[in-house]
Amino acid sequence: MEGGRFRGESTIVAPATPPGAGAVSILRLSGPDAFPLARRLTGVDPAAHPPRTLSRCGIRNASGAEIDSGLAVFFPEPHSFTGEDVVEIHLHGNPILVEEVAAAACALGAVPAAPGEFSRRAFFNGKMDLTQAEGLCDLIAARTAASARAALRQLNGGIRAAISPLRERIRNLLVLLEASIDFPEEEGIAPISAVELIERVSEINGSLSRFLESYERGHLLRDGATVAIAGVANVGKSRLLNRLLGEERAIVTETPGTTRDYLSGELVLSGIPVRLVDTAGLRETEDPVEREGVARSRRIVAEADLTLFLLDGSRAAHDGDRRAYDEIASRPHLLLLNKCDLPPSENGGDFHGEGKRKTFPVSAKTGEGTDALLREMARELAPEGGATLSEAPMTRLRHAAAVRRAVEALSRASRSAGEGMSLEFPAADVREAADALSELTGEIAPEEVLDAIFSSFCIGK
Repeated sequence: MEGGRFRGESTIVAPATPPGAGAVSILRLSGPDAFPLARRLTGVDPAAHPPRTLSRCGIRNASGAEIDSGLAVFFPEPHSFTGEDVVEIHLHGNPILVEEVAAAACALGAVPAAPGEFSRRAFFNGKMDLTQAEGLCDLIAARTAASARAALRQLNGGIRAAISPLRERIRNLLVLLEASIDFPEEEGIAPISAVELIERVSEINGSLSRFLESYERGHLLRDGATVAIAGVANVGKSRLLNRLLGEERAIVTETPGTTRDYLSGELVLSGIPVRLVDTAGLRETEDPVEREGVARSRRIVAEADLTLFLLDGSRAAHDGDRRAYDEIASRPHLLLLNKCDLPPSENGGDFHGEGKRKTFPVSAKTGEGTDALLREMARELAPEGGATLSEAPMTRLRHAAAVRRAVEALSRASRSAGEGMSLEFPAADVREAADALSELTGEIAPEEVLDAIFSSFCIGK
């Protein structure tokens, strides 16, 4: 931020409610001049009203002309969201009125808040750590009830509660190592042995690795999953998309190559938002439009979390099916035998990709087998093993990367100790592990990391 971490300790203003018309809008001010500014806008003396209680007021501009009538509530520091003096002005939900009152606040000395600036001030003032700030952002943007619950646990300090004891154990180990290095001959200081060091590191790394497993589900709760429907042309991919979504999303005909670009829709499985994508038939074609659709489909399949590969179970598989299957064989996938409402002619026995999970008979036409398919998709995308989900799972790549760095650093420390190297080497690795976990919670926070995180927040958040 300009002029220091809070732009010269300025007072900021921004709407705290979404844009658009509604019953009520809230304008928020935070900073050293929030109270005197609000007093001039509303005529309410904060000293004459109890904190955190609503006071009726008229709302005026800088020249004293009335703009609206509403309510004002004062939050004295440090008992506020940002840790500074905060005022919320509640007015009628007309965007014109909100803009006019915000302009009046700026005319009196406030400055418009940057995206995420309220949360950034809360972080700097110790009201939340970095994972809690991210949890707030994710809670507001959550697309399912399960993702909202995970974000709320994170906002309430769930990640910090899991990481802080492990970081403290690493720091205690580092203190012991440094004492062994600096005071090897001092009485009362027993140098740590290689065996003890390896045992302690192994215990900490076991806990970190178990928590790292929570990212597998956590990031899907936040980001959602992509499931691709793949196969050759005319095996029923579009009809299956419609069946699973419960709507006529894709055009279905008997003509091969109808889907020339991917189509998608969204459903929820075990609390995870799932983007289901119907891809163009995987085949070689001379049609330039269909060829581009196939190329896009291949890119989607390559990045999908799970692929549903369809065979027409009413006919024997041909070389085109096998060539198409080869493209997804190494990726996580379920093999579907479609058209199980017809006499079977294919059982999928010759399809054995390394990423294959199970084979399912389904009928996209009648819906037979689709309930079992949806249950299996949910199990694939939302495994219940690993770190308990009653705690806050890691939801961002930044979280997982920090924990992986800590695990790798501790593993190096263990190897160094096992090879009989000087204690300076494992000590450096243990210090790196502690720093990685401090970056996770924001105790060590490079400015570019903070900029990347808070710039993604909404204005007013």
